[in-house]
Amino acid sequence: MKLRLRSRLVLAAAIGLAFSAGAAHAQLLINLKETATFGVPVGGTNYGITNNGSSSSGGVNTSDVITTGTPVASQFSITYNPLTSALPTNVTLNTGTLNVATFVFNSTISPLNTFSSLLETVTYDFDNNGTVDLTQQYTINLSPFSSPNGLTGINYSIVPVQFFGNVTINGTVYGYASVVSNSVGTLFDGSNTQSGIQFQFLSNPLIPVPEPSTYALAGVMALGGIVVLRRRFNGRGVNCLAALAA
Repeated sequence: MKLRLRSRLVLAAAIGLAFSAGAAHAQLLINLKETATFGVPVGGTNYGITNNGSSSSGGVNTSDVITTGTPVASQFSITYNPLTSALPTNVTLNTGTLNVATFVFNSTISPLNTFSSLLETVTYDFDNNGTVDLTQQYTINLSPFSSPNGLTGINYSIVPVQFFGNVTINGTVYGYASVVSNSVGTLFDGSNTQSGIQFQFLSNPLIPVPEPSTYALAGVMALGGIVVLRRRFNGRGVNCLAALAA
């Protein structure tokens, strides 16, 4: 069956858009299990932590509370909460964000003698098959301050040791970016704030996947090819008619 030129144009454009939509909406199924453990803090006094990756559930998907400094009656605290209530979930590759955990910082009045840094190690099993897919480390930093007008508080930061890499999930390799939202800030006396660990996944980094714009360009090139072939065919037809007339 022969297609008219207009039908060919529509078909080529549809193919380009279909590829574009497919690439833009590819999704990864996540059913996360994670475990967080905290190392020995640098500096400070009265350091304590609940669970620390060794609770009755093996530390999997367990909240941890880190306390440090004085006053002992109401210490500066950091609460680590894994986000698993909404799982399993689909994450859109290249654009979707997966929130895996939060840190809630709670400052006391005039906090003193807090640790200066603490290393946290989190293991992620993104497909919940019993095998750790990724081990990621984060450095938590605290620094007390006093302002010229007498206000006191804590400067904090959470820094991933590795921001980018590759991870194998259910037998497929994906690229990832790991960041912490609200990763740097200041807590005045008696205030609190929340930070969050986030991931973004890319299509298999070992097999380059064209961007949606590339598929669209391919569709346009296909259209151009059809037009050129059509013109060449028509030109040959005109030349043949001219030869017969002579």
